[in-house]
Amino acid sequence: MATRLKTVHYAFPTLAALTNNTLTTLTQITMYLPETGTKTFRSVVAHVTFDDIITNTGGSLTTKTLNFRLSGAGAYNSVANANTLTNSGENQSFHLTADYTSYFSTNWTGTSMLADFQLQINQSTGTTTGMVNVGVTFEITYEYDDTSTTQIKTVMIPLNAPVSNITTGAVTYDTFPALDTYLPETSKVYRNMYIIVQGNEHRNAATTDHTMTINLGASTVTTGNYEGALASDRWFRYVWNLTAAGFTATNATQNFQLSATVARVNHPQCYAVITYEYNETTSTSIMNSVLLPLDVDAPFGGTTASDYQRATRDFFIQEPGTITTNKVAFYPFWSQVAAIGGLNMRIGTGAFVTYTDTASVLCGTNGAMVRNDSAFTLVHGRNSLNFDVYRTDTADFGWNASGFWIINYTSGKHSTGSGAHNHTVFWGLLQNGTAAAANNWDVAATSIIIPEASHYITAIGSRLITLLSATTPGGISIAIERLSAEGGIQWERIFGDIKQTDAEIGTFYSWSQSKFLFKRWPNDPDSDRIDAETNRRWRINLPQPAATNASGWVGASQIFTYHSITYTVSGTVSGSSGGTVTLNLHRATSGEKVLSTTRTGNGTYSFTWYDNTEDLFVEARESGTLLGRSDTGVAV
Repeated sequence: MATRLKTVHYAFPTLAALTNNTLTTLTQITMYLPETGTKTFRSVVAHVTFDDIITNTGGSLTTKTLNFRLSGAGAYNSVANANTLTNSGENQSFHLTADYTSYFSTNWTGTSMLADFQLQINQSTGTTTGMVNVGVTFEITYEYDDTSTTQIKTVMIPLNAPVSNITTGAVTYDTFPALDTYLPETSKVYRNMYIIVQGNEHRNAATTDHTMTINLGASTVTTGNYEGALASDRWFRYVWNLTAAGFTATNATQNFQLSATVARVNHPQCYAVITYEYNETTSTSIMNSVLLPLDVDAPFGGTTASDYQRATRDFFIQEPGTITTNKVAFYPFWSQVAAIGGLNMRIGTGAFVTYTDTASVLCGTNGAMVRNDSAFTLVHGRNSLNFDVYRTDTADFGWNASGFWIINYTSGKHSTGSGAHNHTVFWGLLQNGTAAAANNWDVAATSIIIPEASHYITAIGSRLITLLSATTPGGISIAIERLSAEGGIQWERIFGDIKQTDAEIGTFYSWSQSKFLFKRWPNDPDSDRIDAETNRRWRINLPQPAATNASGWVGASQIFTYHSITYTVSGTVSGSSGGTVTLNLHRATSGEKVLSTTRTGNGTYSFTWYDNTEDLFVEARESGTLLGRSDTGVAV
């Protein structure tokens, strides 16, 4: 038996319309966590998004009440905030976050529970108050017993989206897979399925309202009305709960279509989130689905295809059997002050794809997606991923850039179970809570906790959701504390960039990769890296432009992918005089020292390592004198 850690995702059915300042209950759902035994909840974060319908002057938010209850567990747990979020004369789409970790720890029992959510939003200003397209999703992170036969997981599936605008006629952009065969595990039961469509409205000063229609095979939904009176290029997030819509066509492929009543919303982002149970004991093939944050140094490259900006990261795969690449996409985010001309992106190599960008009065972030399932042939071992971008525009460059990968691949099942495979964990740091909008936030000392003693952190980074009030900041900065024992005290930058955008407020997203900051495995000897499992403070700042008081709310999380698949490097020391022998394990190609241990005198040694594809060697020293080094070879 091993105690392992995972995150599963759930969505409530979308609430079409929310009457202003009225406590409203969403349709109830069942949350399933089927593993037997005690569960330890590490992070439970709710994400609530909605769009206003103001037709004049702009609407400021006052009361924001988010109530959650597990049925049979008594009263609702309420996160209420009566502080004002001030408008800047635009239509807005909002993204609120709330922490329910303690509530789950106290009230969850058994393997499934009914869940209720209530929402009350008050707009104190503006004409035609109220909200539409209310979406609520949950990220539930918990420790579980991996000996359970029935287990649950969440897979994210990229869905193609247009590189220009969503048209007025339905267009098939992708073929949604037949889930029964796409997901190879046995005895599947689909517990919660939903699709995210998000992007910038790209109104380009137009004021005509529009709706959007999403089709998946025979299932369809039309969004609430996106109000256009204030000509706002706002960032929206629409959550379509397929389970609530009665989608059951999992045994055949389905056409994925988008359309709108007005041709706009250029280059949106689309993906499906599938949470399902399966039989761990009888499954021999596993779908591995990961989300990997990526830094993109701004501004975008330009102004020709030979002067692109490249962002890269390594991704290690250690699962056994045949590695089969399935669906791969990168989702970039950035800010801009006007439409970017000649925007071109790609993943992998080959031809760039041109994106039509028209957003000109930005009330929030901008974004796109780059889908190319053949961009990389994933292999066992190290994989290098790249995102390239340039623009021909000589005035608007693209700033505050970052994003995330969604990568799906199948493999065999490791002998210690699929819980040892690469998987992505969402860990809340700071949510909106009850505080007023602010410029600066300090997060009390905290850390992630990985229950497996031996593990390899494949990727680690952060996600910051910034909901602005009144005016926009000059940039964003996220920093983490380096302790005195680690060479500090000092603050290490996780993410920082200037923010070029209009004076309109909105919702912005920033992802960090933390590429060289955190230790990658227990006893990582790199003294420049800090331990992600050590309690330390975080700081989030919105630098203020002159003569303004930029402020807002933030929702911050750490996101990491890890595996606990191990191998062994072993050998025998000879020639010692009986003193302390220091043994250092090195990567052969770079010489990097990756582990160190000691023993007394001659005899055997052993290292636990996390890759069996790259050559290693061991060097032995006694009292500073080299005794010798091993042959070069891979771990077994």
